[in-house]
Amino acid sequence: MKIDPANAEKLPRYNHYVPKFILDNFAKNGKLSILDKHTRRRFKLPPYRAMGEKDFNNVRFGDHVLSFENKFTYMEDRAAPIIAAIVQRRSLDSLSPTDLATLHTFVVVQLLRSKRRRLDHTVFSTEIRKRWPDADLNPLKEEMVDEEFEKLFALNFSLSKLAELTSPLVSKHSFLMIKDCREELYISDNPVVMHNAKQYGPYGNIGLAVPHIEIYYPLSHQIVLGYMCPLTMKETEEKHRDAESEISSLFSRMFMSPKGLSIAAKLEIEKSRSEVQRAKSYYAMIKNERLAPLTSEVLLFLNSLQVRGSFRYLACRTDSFDFAMKALSERPHWKEGVGIKVA
Repeated sequence: MKIDPANAEKLPRYNHYVPKFILDNFAKNGKLSILDKHTRRRFKLPPYRAMGEKDFNNVRFGDHVLSFENKFTYMEDRAAPIIAAIVQRRSLDSLSPTDLATLHTFVVVQLLRSKRRRLDHTVFSTEIRKRWPDADLNPLKEEMVDEEFEKLFALNFSLSKLAELTSPLVSKHSFLMIKDCREELYISDNPVVMHNAKQYGPYGNIGLAVPHIEIYYPLSHQIVLGYMCPLTMKETEEKHRDAESEISSLFSRMFMSPKGLSIAAKLEIEKSRSEVQRAKSYYAMIKNERLAPLTSEVLLFLNSLQVRGSFRYLACRTDSFDFAMKALSERPHWKEGVGIKVA
């Protein structure tokens, strides 16, 4: 949307990385508890003043302003009632195909609109200028400075590639994790986080379409939206079958041995059986009910992804940042988040 100078002052100048309606779900008494990773300072802010910066989605173009904020607002307005229903009902079952498509698109938009992703674009531009100093990356230099053109490029990319980038989420299994512990759940200025237990060499293992990727987005202080890759689901079921087969085989071998099955061995086998059954039950909830409890162990893992992936700010319902402070002390390179590296 192109705005002339006379109307430029009417633009929303403070643009959020994370929508206000999501941040509202983490607020207590109208305030978010926030940790600045760069300074280690803790403070409180109302959601409308958190996780954003001035003119983040507004581009200066000569005497005019190109505003993308209204496009993000349009998507937020369509996703907000869907997410409100999810948070209230704690279920994905009532969502229509259109609702799911809107939710998937919103998740991708959230990933692309973050500060961390904007900085990734800058990394590429900086590296190109370093390697090819004569390269002309800004064909509009008479109308806008390089920094504004980079912003324009990043914002155009975010909106022009939505269909292509949303496609991988359609084939994934979406589910909810409901908090079942006392610890606080974090959200950050880069809240859509990813993890992959597989390694794929120099090409990396993080991306929406990368095999076995896990994707998590906190929707409230009690609920996380997750995506599981079909390959991971198939591999998980195979591991469960193999584990059960191995336990049964071990039981048969020991039972038929001359020494028989000792009490200690029987207890160990029963313990292994119990662990496999617990893992199967947890997986069955994710697959069949699209729900799973968010235990302390899983919550701390997700919080670590938020600490690692955020550029600067973490937030939660109460001032519960001891885990984040310890993680940052042990891993100083997490201070500015982990972004794209150019070899």
